[in-house]
Amino acid sequence: MTKMTLTPFFSAAMQAIRYVVRQRAHVIRTTLAVAVFGLLPACAATTPSDRPDDAYVKEAWAYFKKKCDTEAGEKIYKTFTGVKSVLVVKPLPPATEKDLYDQFWYGDPYSYDIPAADRGERVARKLIGHVKFIKNAHAQDGFSFIEQRTGEDENQKYQRIYPLAEPPFFRKSEITKPESRFGVAWEDISTPNDRKYWVAGSRLRILDLTDNSVIAERIGYFIEAGFGSTAGQRRPWMTSRGPSTTCPSIINRDFTDRWFVLKVINPAEAGQNGK
Repeated sequence: MTKMTLTPFFSAAMQAIRYVVRQRAHVIRTTLAVAVFGLLPACAATTPSDRPDDAYVKEAWAYFKKKCDTEAGEKIYKTFTGVKSVLVVKPLPPATEKDLYDQFWYGDPYSYDIPAADRGERVARKLIGHVKFIKNAHAQDGFSFIEQRTGEDENQKYQRIYPLAEPPFFRKSEITKPESRFGVAWEDISTPNDRKYWVAGSRLRILDLTDNSVIAERIGYFIEAGFGSTAGQRRPWMTSRGPSTTCPSIINRDFTDRWFVLKVINPAEAGQNGK
C-alpha cells in the first residue's frame, strides 16, 4: 500500500528536477552564445587591427597623398623683423600616453608627439633664445621671451618665459597683461574621414594682434603608417612620425615649427620692426 502511494510522488519529483536541470542548461547555453557572438564582435570592432588589408592601406596612402598635394604647405602673407616676443594664443593641448594609441585623438600629433600635461608650453618654449640650431649655414636666435595665458575667463592671467643658459634653461615671471604684437596658435584640423585612414591634420597660424589678421600659416598632414598597430611595443602616433609620413616633411623632428615662425617674425634687427 505504501509503495503504491509513494511511486507517483517520486515520479513527479524526478520530472521536476529534470525540468530545472534543462532550464539551467538552456540559460548557460544562451549566456555562452551571447558572449561568443555578441561580445567578441564588439571587441573586434573597437580594437585596431594590426594587419589591415592591402586595399585599405592603398586607399589610405592615396588619401594622404591627395591631402599633401592639395592642402598642405606654408602660406606667408607678411614678414617682420626685430620681433622680441610672441604670445601663445592657442597652445597644443595636453596629451596622455593613452592618446598615442587613439585613432580619433584630435590633439595635433603632427606638431609634437611627446605626451605631457605641459605639452603646449614645451612646444612654445622652443621659440625662445637659448635654442640655437644651424639652418642653411646660419644660426637662428629665438625670441627674448614668450608670453602665455595661465588663467581662465575672469581669472585670466599671464606669464612670461625667458631663456636661461643653464638648466632648466628657462624662467617664468607673472605679468598683468601681455605686450607682444604677434601671436601663435596651434590647431588640429583633422576630420573624421581623415582619421578613418589614420591621417592627422594640423594648422599653425601666426597672427598680428593689432587687428587679429593672419600673416602666415602652415598646414601639415601626418599618416600613421602602422594604422594603429602596437606590434613590437609601437606607440602609433609617436612611432610613425617622420620625414616620409608627414607633409611638409618633418626632417628636424620638433623644431620645424620654430623655423617657420622665425622665418615670418624674426628677432633680427632689420627692415620692418615689431614688438
